[in-house]
Amino acid sequence: MFPLQLMKTSIYLLIPALLLTIAFAQALAPPLLQDPFLDNFVGDCKIERKIGNGRIVESTVSGEWALKHHFIKLHYGAGEKSPDYEALVFIGFVAADKTYICHWLDVYGAGYDAPGRGKLDDKLLGIELRWESRDGALTNKFTFDLQMKTWTSLIRQVEKGEWKTFAEEKWTKK
Repeated sequence: MFPLQLMKTSIYLLIPALLLTIAFAQALAPPLLQDPFLDNFVGDCKIERKIGNGRIVESTVSGEWALKHHFIKLHYGAGEKSPDYEALVFIGFVAADKTYICHWLDVYGAGYDAPGRGKLDDKLLGIELRWESRDGALTNKFTFDLQMKTWTSLIRQVEKGEWKTFAEEKWTKK
């Protein structure tokens, strides 16, 4: 009889503890990120990418809110049957220091997965994200054209101590 009583007592103590844990976790959930700048990334776009060597590559990107509206998720190569380049990009906002953070995961693997950080420009239409890696610095400046509803992306990197354009992208809504 004693083990049965001990088991009942344990269950009676565990259930309220579990309920309190769930309630506490829900109470601490941060509010949804409301960001008009990031809202502009939502939707499907056609990308024309001019690589630094002059070659033109066409691709697609799909943008949507993700992770309970805390990050914008960009899927490069979305909807393509067999894309040469594919990436999942998550951009969020860190309220404490008023910066954006970007996690860029792509076909080149985990060796280049450091988070990028940046701040919105004074016009509230562009952000330059910066990454530091073992190969040097890289920036990606996203700029939104309010009239045309298009994006440009200028990707630059340090090569042999000098900043060079890696690629320029123009995004047009489908």
